Amino acid sequence: MLWVSKFGIANGEAAEDSPWVGAFPDPARNEESSDLYVIVHPALPGSEEFCSDLRDAIGRTFHKTKVSLTGGLLRALKAAHENLRDWNERSMREHQIGAGASVLAIRGREAYLGQAGPSSAIFYRDFAASEIVPALPEAQGTLGVGDEIWPQFTRYDLVAGDRLVILTPGLVPAIGEETLAAALELPPDDALKELFRHLRQEQLCGAVLIAAESEPAKPPPETKS
Repeated sequence: MLWVSKFGIANGEAAEDSPWVGAFPDPARNEESSDLYVIVHPALPGSEEFCSDLRDAIGRTFHKTKVSLTGGLLRALKAAHENLRDWNERSMREHQIGAGASVLAIRGREAYLGQAGPSSAIFYRDFAASEIVPALPEAQGTLGVGDEIWPQFTRYDLVAGDRLVILTPGLVPAIGEETLAAALELPPDDALKELFRHLRQEQLCGAVLIAAESEPAKPPPETKS
């Protein structure tokens, strides 16, 4: 089974519903349903006030347009880029806005990570944590800036003990991968608390933790006497 939790910090205060963090359950709720989790990051000064709208637009577009998970993620991120770019084309240079985003679609134990612009994720397995950031030049540009952006996708088949975190970019080097690995080795609820302890001094950040756990043992069938 998968255990999911999140937190956000806005203006130095922990917030249950911060502009940078979003969770969008699949309204269909059938065998093929897939849930979406989003971290957005203001990449240009003055972009903070647009993050909640951007977060919600990504969630709506994904569930409205997905045929495949990667197709839904691609359409959601490219639509976000076009919407921000339209705003910038109508605005003066000093009012330009831009963002980065990590989006994570979960179906069963399949996880599809899409990243565009400044973005970060952590994958933990077998006592090692590694940061995932966009390596493709086409994915490194800022959403809303430039002509086109093509997200970078990574697929994971999660097994018991795995941890996958999407979080605000720039935090992993400050914490250190060894410290993160030690935190993510803990049970899921404790792992999230440990992540928050390391990040609680930040003014603006968020994280979503996906933890794969063993399926609970089924009770033995009742026997008739």
